[in-house]
Amino acid sequence: MWGLQHKIFYSLVIGILLLVGCGNQTIIGNSSPAVESKLTKEQIIFWHTYNEAETHIFETIILPLFEAEYPMIEVKPVRHHYNMQLRSAIISRASTGKPPDVIRLDINWTPAIAQLDLLYPVSEFEDFEKLKGQYYEAPLQSNYYNGKYYGVPLNIFTKASIYNKELLEASKEDPPKTMDELIDIVERNQFVISMDHFSIWGSLHYFYGLGGQLLDPNYTKATGYLDSENSVNAVLKLLDLFNKGNLVTHGNRWINVLDGQNFVIDEGPWFYSSYSLEQITSINKVTVAAPFPISNGKRAILGGENIVISKAAKHKDAAWTFIKWMTDIDAQTHMAQTGLMPTNKYVNLSGFYDETPYYQPYLDSIGDAFLPPSVPKFENINDIYSLYLELIFLEKISVEEGLSKAAKEIDEILENNSYN
Repeated sequence: MWGLQHKIFYSLVIGILLLVGCGNQTIIGNSSPAVESKLTKEQIIFWHTYNEAETHIFETIILPLFEAEYPMIEVKPVRHHYNMQLRSAIISRASTGKPPDVIRLDINWTPAIAQLDLLYPVSEFEDFEKLKGQYYEAPLQSNYYNGKYYGVPLNIFTKASIYNKELLEASKEDPPKTMDELIDIVERNQFVISMDHFSIWGSLHYFYGLGGQLLDPNYTKATGYLDSENSVNAVLKLLDLFNKGNLVTHGNRWINVLDGQNFVIDEGPWFYSSYSLEQITSINKVTVAAPFPISNGKRAILGGENIVISKAAKHKDAAWTFIKWMTDIDAQTHMAQTGLMPTNKYVNLSGFYDETPYYQPYLDSIGDAFLPPSVPKFENINDIYSLYLELIFLEKISVEEGLSKAAKEIDEILENNSYN
């Protein structure tokens, strides 16, 4: 009995060893490697344009926290300067299947690169619909193209009005809440508004504030909007202010609002972040910052960056995990230390800027900031709009003719809205 039990036992052992041995074999002629005992990390390459302070927070706080939570995902950050060469490099490398995998991308570039079929539509991920509710609506829409979302908003910024404190007090008024109130104060006191330039970024919020329209809500045409009666009247008002010296587009805007030559400028948060804390203290003594005046539900123009996945990315799920983490509350709160405004509307910043109160007007403006036209040929539209507005102000063309020609040329761009 004992001998029979041992025979059975040895037979089982030999059978198991043979099975294990066969399991570790590779079939001759098959290129499949043996099963690896260790899992390998998935590496994603992330191109960004953070400045030095932002890069420091990202590399010393954000990345270590992410890789501690997701040890099998390795993020390799590559910092670039923001310029048109960067966009060309992104297009060139994505077209040939090369990294980067994840990109921090200007909101105005996203539709153009999506149109080239170089971005992966993140709305294809199962949890996207649940996730998208956490973002502010306007910046989220900058990722929408042809029925799909090709990224999510990473950080945003807008403009605030910065008033000369002495002139504002002399007017015996609070910072104006609407464009009509602003114009009234300026005309009654013969103050000067300094508008940055004639581009969409520089002037569209004044144009909108006075009742103008650039395109239809679906971004399909300019005729009937840019050349409408309301738009003509808006530009006529700006031109009237310009001719009377109440509106200027030249000079050192920052210095001129500090010394009282200008009553107000509109500027992004870099107006403050470009200075030292000691200089900011001095600036706050002579200026008052407030949300840009609201009219027709709109304040100032919206800018920022999206975070997208290249269609050539090898590890798309890992890339999506990183993107979700970058736009979650913790990461967004950490990056807010640098002045980058969160896109996640659940980030609690109450008291966050107590030491830098000049950021508050920007935060208060985000909900009413408007998105520039989210179309592939945004730059072309911007060029046409800027050109004809400048020609009008130089009195080389009438307001009606200038807006009519601009509308027709923009319609041609929109009808043939392919990237080149």
